[in-house]
This record gives sequence, C-alpha cells and structure tokens, in this order.
Amino acid sequence: MSGSIRAEESLAELQRSLVGDVIGPESDGYDAARRGFNALIDRRPAVIARCVGAGDVAAALDFARTHELEVAIRGGGHNPAGHCVCDDGLVIDLSAMRAVEVDCDAGIARADGGSTWLDFDAATQEFGLVAPGGVVGSTGVCGLTLGGGIGHLTAQHGLTCDDLVGAELVTPSGDVIRASDDENADLLWALRGGGGNFGVATRLDFRLHALDRVVGGLLTFGGEGARDALRRFLDVAGGSPRDLSIQAGISVDESLTPAVVVAPCYTGSDADPATLRALRSVPGLVDDGVRGHTFLDQQRVFDSAYGENRHYWKGHFVRELPDELLDELLGRVVALGRPPGGILVESLHGAPKDVDVASAAVGFRNAAFNVSVMATWTDPSLDGQYIAWARETAAAIEPWSFSGGGYVNYMQADEPIERVRAAFGDEAFARLQALKRRYDPENVLRRNQNVPPA
Repeated sequence: MSGSIRAEESLAELQRSLVGDVIGPESDGYDAARRGFNALIDRRPAVIARCVGAGDVAAALDFARTHELEVAIRGGGHNPAGHCVCDDGLVIDLSAMRAVEVDCDAGIARADGGSTWLDFDAATQEFGLVAPGGVVGSTGVCGLTLGGGIGHLTAQHGLTCDDLVGAELVTPSGDVIRASDDENADLLWALRGGGGNFGVATRLDFRLHALDRVVGGLLTFGGEGARDALRRFLDVAGGSPRDLSIQAGISVDESLTPAVVVAPCYTGSDADPATLRALRSVPGLVDDGVRGHTFLDQQRVFDSAYGENRHYWKGHFVRELPDELLDELLGRVVALGRPPGGILVESLHGAPKDVDVASAAVGFRNAAFNVSVMATWTDPSLDGQYIAWARETAAAIEPWSFSGGGYVNYMQADEPIERVRAAFGDEAFARLQALKRRYDPENVLRRNQNVPPA
C-alpha cells in the first residue's frame, strides 16, 4: 500500500466506503478468501474488498487508484491462471453477489457478478429453463461467458456468450454503464468473448431456452477400446446432431492403461437415440453412466476440486482430428510415466456455426474441436515435470491448430500476447484494443488474457 498512511488506517478507510466487508491479512478468513481454484497459485493480496453491488465496486476501484494498488477481479475464482488474486494489491471479490433473477415472461435471466453455474441453473431450472453454460458447477457465470463458454448445451444453443443480451459494468473510472443491442452495442460485442478487459461485470443478462430433462452422463472405455471410442466420438460429433453436445477426455491409470471418457448430453425426443447406441456399441465399454436425468444432474457429472489440485492447462482449437493426431494424443498421455491429468476434446459442432461471426468478439466458433492439455497434480516438487509435459503435448498438437490461438478461459498467465491476438484474429483484436482504450486506457484491468489499449 501507499506509504502515506498505515495499512490498518487504509483498511478502515476502505471499509467506510463499502457496504460489504473488507478483509486484510490479519482478518479471519483471509486465507480462504485469497484461495482460488488452482493450488499452483499462492498469492497474498494487501486487501480484499468483498463487494455487494456496483457502488461497492466503484468505491473499491477508487481506493485502488488513490493508493496505486494493482487490481484483481474475483467472480467464481475458477480461472486456472489465477487472475482472481494478486500479490500486494486489491482483490475486488464478487462472491457475495450471487443472486439470479428469472423473468419468465421475457425469457431472460439476470445473474449477479459472483454467481456460479449451479446458482444459475438452480434458479432457471425451477421454471424448466436453461442457458448454455459450462460443465463444472462452481465455475463463475461471468468468467465463463466473457471468455466464450463451451459446455453441455453448445451444440443445441451455441456458446454461452451467444445468449448474452445485456450487461452492467463498472469501468475502472467508476462509471456504471449498461451494454445491450440498443445501448453500447459495441461493448456488448466485446463482452461476447473478449474477456474482462473493459470493466467489472456486476450483472449479466441471458436469453433462456426451455429444457426439463436430458439423457446424459459418462461412458468410460478402457484398454484396447480407447482408440475405437475416440474414433466413434469423432464420427458422432462429425454427424452434427443438433440435439447432442459431446466431449471426450483421454487419461491413464497408474498402470498407464489408456482410458477414454465420453460425455454426451442429449436433449432430443428419441427414447433410444441412434447416436447413443453407436457410442455404447464400441468394444471396451467398462462403465455406462448415461441415463435420463435433470439438467442439474448433468451439471454434476463433472467435478473439479476447488483449491486442492495444481493445474497447468494449454491447448489449441483444431479444424479436424485425423488418425495421426489421435495417435499423438494417445502417445502423449502416457509420456509422463504417471497419470498426468488428461486431455479434453470438446466438440464445437451444431449451433455455434449458426451464429453470425460479427455478433461476438470470440474467434473460435468455426473450429471443429477444442483440444486442451490439462496437467493436474498435487505434489509441488513435480511442478516442473507436469508443466513441461503440458507444454510439450500442446506443442505436438500445434501443427493442426485452427488459428494459433487458444481458449482464453483455459489459458495460463504465461501465454504471450501473440497467442491472445491469434485467439481473436487481427481485425477483432484491433477493435478490442480500440474499445480498451475507451473504457480502460490505463489498463487497470490487466489481470486477464490482456488486450492492451491501442
């Protein structure tokens, strides 16, 4: 903090300006409040402002500006890069802002800046409604949306950002502004995939879709059946069924035996869909957990322990997954000599291709798959080995890369600006830079996959 006043006086000053709570290094709960999803990230902020509304956010930004503090924004805190916390700076913590309001007549849900997808889905499913979110319920609604958003309903309803119809933001200067098709439409375009570069999102508005039940879960294939399962997964995804979102994970057990887990989410009316029969018919099926259940149950199919594991993720969007690349992936998943975490393959078929590319900053919708290398471990002494494995595996995928850029929601903090630019393309990146200069000319909001001002 600034040397002009003592730290405890600074915290008292900030508390007087907030309705929410101020948490300092000596406060109860400080260690829990500074913890994020990725245990590889261990940072100690000077102060955490737990905001309860846009006014609190504006006051916190003013305090940071006065005391020349770096700013980090915490929504769900699920980002693997750990952008939600900084050393010796101020964290604007939105975790107390988790309300989700559903307007059935308008077909809109309004989610506060700290809400998670379990908050969102629990509220909307009371009315049999959904928006296409992610796959891990503890993920923040805002963070996923601002980076694009891939999940269980991608094929049916598009990327998460495609259903973003409005937003409330607090700019670094403290202004509270709205973005919609009718007001600051260029900012709404930027928020559809351009990340948290332009303001602190205190509310996002989403278009909703009717959905009561799904057929979904996990199909696990092992041993010799792993490669066949991957090929069948690709065949099913390539058939572009608009009522089936699907992804697959490649991993190994302690004996280094490959396994493939396929995660379908079917929303059609067929009681016994041919696509699921095709998946189940692959030899090597060792566990069939696919069944009819609620969408809330589907959102619990995947879990990722919060703050317990160390993570390093790196990947590429690709135009195709030829046999040569499949063999490369199966070879790389055993290369570490121990379970490395895994490789996630997310299909982008269906609805993302229907949307006008000019409607959003997101630059990957025309890729076929997102292939993400996800190193996951617990022992700090193995950090170097796991990070090296992830980087080398991502480099092996790069010859098939769609754009040279990656998925901003999965990128680590060490990605060069060239990859961030490539994630959007030169034209969109230049437009984002111009908007950054308008809304955040000092690049206060730089703890993200940063778009620097033009």
